[in-house]
This record gives sequence, C-alpha cells and structure tokens, in this order.
Amino acid sequence: MVSDKTTVLDLLEKYPVAAIASADLLTVYEGWSIKKLSEFFAKHKITGAPVIASDETLVGVVTQTDVVKFEGSSPDEKEIEKIIQHYIWPQGTVLQSEIDRIKSRASDYCTVNSIMTPEVFSIDEKRPISEAYNIIESHDIHRLFVTRESVLIGVVTAMDILNWVMQCPAAD
Repeated sequence: MVSDKTTVLDLLEKYPVAAIASADLLTVYEGWSIKKLSEFFAKHKITGAPVIASDETLVGVVTQTDVVKFEGSSPDEKEIEKIIQHYIWPQGTVLQSEIDRIKSRASDYCTVNSIMTPEVFSIDEKRPISEAYNIIESHDIHRLFVTRESVLIGVVTAMDILNWVMQCPAAD
C-alpha cells in the first residue's frame, strides 16, 4: 500500500524499467519471408515482435498490421527488382512469366525487412518506469524495448505498466 506521502508517480520514478520488463521475448529475423513471419505470429499467438539482423542487432519492429497491409497490396517494381537480384540472379533478363510468378507468391519471397518499421523505441533497463510510460504515451506505441548496454534484453508494454500500478508495491 502506498503511504499518504508517497504517490504513484513517486514510485514510477523510483523503480527501474527492469522491475517490470518481460525477458520472455520472441524475436524475428529481417530475412524471414512474410509467410514464415505469419506462421510464427500464429504459432506463438503474438501480434508483433522486434526484428533483428543476422548479427543480432535490433533493426526494427514488425506487427500483424504490417502483414495485413502487405497481404492487401502487391509488391511494387522496386521490391520485385530486389527479389530478383537477391533470389534469382544479379544479371541478365527475367521473363515476364517469372515476374508474374514472383508477384503471385510475394509472401514466399518478400522479407520482413520490406514491411517492418525501422524506427524502434527502446529504453535502458536502469531508467525509471515513469520514463518508459512517457515514451509509450508520447509516441503512441504499444511496446518499448528494454536494453542493457544497447543489447536487447526485454520488452515493456503499456499493460505491464498498468498492471504494475494496480499492484503498486509498498513504499520503503
């Protein structure tokens, strides 16, 4: 129970983000196909995940909404060119029938990198919960990635903060 002299805001400023962050974090690789990403989301019953590069650095975030937007559109010429250069060959000509096949199977060929949001919001684990709340609220985001010396170690959500406030630890 919070004393008369201690407010919830005082506690939000006193406790570090690490106190409420979930270390149970699923990540996806930027090179995965959209199809593999969709299967991963369904299997784990999640709606979003941080995106990491092959060297394990955080490069973006991708959500179910990104997948739905992708599935509702077809890849543009720039994306088709990227697919051809990456998966087929860097030189020579490509038959129109091959381009049509690629377009029809875009979710097999297009990668997470092409639909993710490269802007990622993160916070160091030692920063106060109040700062995490301010970032989430001011940027209208649902997830804030928690880092230790710039390495991804967890995630904190608006719901995590709300649950913590509802359970509000006793002031020392």
